[in-house]
Amino acid sequence: MKKILVFAAMAMACTGFAETKVATVNVVDLVKAHPNHEANRTLLKSTADDYRAKMDAKQADVKKIVEEAKKLNEEWQNPMISATKKQELQKKLEGLQQQMMAAQQALRKDDQRYQEDLSDLEARLLKIETGDVRAKIAEWAKANGYDLVIDSTMCGYADSKLDATDQIAKMLAEKKNAKAEKEDESK
Repeated sequence: MKKILVFAAMAMACTGFAETKVATVNVVDLVKAHPNHEANRTLLKSTADDYRAKMDAKQADVKKIVEEAKKLNEEWQNPMISATKKQELQKKLEGLQQQMMAAQQALRKDDQRYQEDLSDLEARLLKIETGDVRAKIAEWAKANGYDLVIDSTMCGYADSKLDATDQIAKMLAEKKNAKAEKEDESK
């Protein structure tokens, strides 16, 4: 944040404050106004739900192993079974314990991978959205003769007269409407 403010101050000093045309925007609001923002949120939610369903299925597999181990343990504790049968059950229990440990380890590994994949997807979608927003900001600034556009959330104070968020949001909405019309024509 300090770098941005220092850069802005240097830009104003170099070009002369009186000659510099400055505007502010709220980038967070503009990202929310992006034509694909809601679809991207839906994609993230459905991807997270898919991951959760896979994890639930894997947890059910672990639960089956635990239930089977409980049954074998109850049978093993029966004082009426033979020593041979008890040894056989002991080996089965040890095998189930190894299966359970391996399944739990795989579960943790898969959960971590799913979380990383989800974070990566979210970061890629946000990068696309912010790239589009920055392009619209630059397009608006050039079209309206602005030298500097600052994110209003990054500065301590800016007069509301400098805020161009609504104007750029309208440009994004026009892009969204044009996209919707194009989709309707292709149907």
